[in-house]
Amino acid sequence: MLNNIRADVFRWYGEYSWLLLVKAFLSQKGFRFVLLMRLAKHSRRIPGLNLLCIFLYKVAKIIYTSDVNYRASIGPGLRVHHVFGTTWGEHVTIGRNATIVHNVTIAGKDGAWPVIGDNVYLGTGCCILGGIRIGNNVVVGANAVVTKDVPDNAIVAGIPAKVVSEKGSADFIVNPWSD
Repeated sequence: MLNNIRADVFRWYGEYSWLLLVKAFLSQKGFRFVLLMRLAKHSRRIPGLNLLCIFLYKVAKIIYTSDVNYRASIGPGLRVHHVFGTTWGEHVTIGRNATIVHNVTIAGKDGAWPVIGDNVYLGTGCCILGGIRIGNNVVVGANAVVTKDVPDNAIVAGIPAKVVSEKGSADFIVNPWSD
C-alpha cells in the first residue's frame, strides 16, 4: 500500500516526500479521495481502523458524488483529477499510471468487468462497459462509449468508440511512476 501511495504522490509532483503527501492531501481533492480509497481497502485487517477508514471513505463518496468501489484492483500511480460523478465496481482492474477525470463510468455486464492497462487516460464522461480489455498506453476520449477491446497505443473516440489514432497516451500521462 505504501508503494501505491508514494506512486500516487509522484504522479502529482514528480517526486515523493512526506511533505508532498500532506500537501497533496490538503490541496488535491482527487488525491485525497484516492488516498481514502486505498486506506479503506488496505486497513481490512485492523478492525477498529478499518471501520474508521471505510466511514471516512463513504463520507468522501457523498461529498464528491462518486460511486467508486474501494475493493477494485488499482495499480500504483492513480491520478484522479475530478472525482465528481465517477463510478466503478469492485471487480474492475486498473493498471499503473492511470489518469481519470470526472464523470467516468467503468461498468460490468453479464458478470464480466473491464480490465484497463497501464498508462491509460480516461477522458471526461467516457463509459467503459462490459468484460473488455483496454490496452496499455491508451487514451479514451471525452464522452466515448467503449464496448469492445482497445489495442495498445490507441486513441479512441466517439459513440461507439473507434480508433482515431495510434499515437498512444505519452502526451497525456504526467509524471509516470516506475519502480
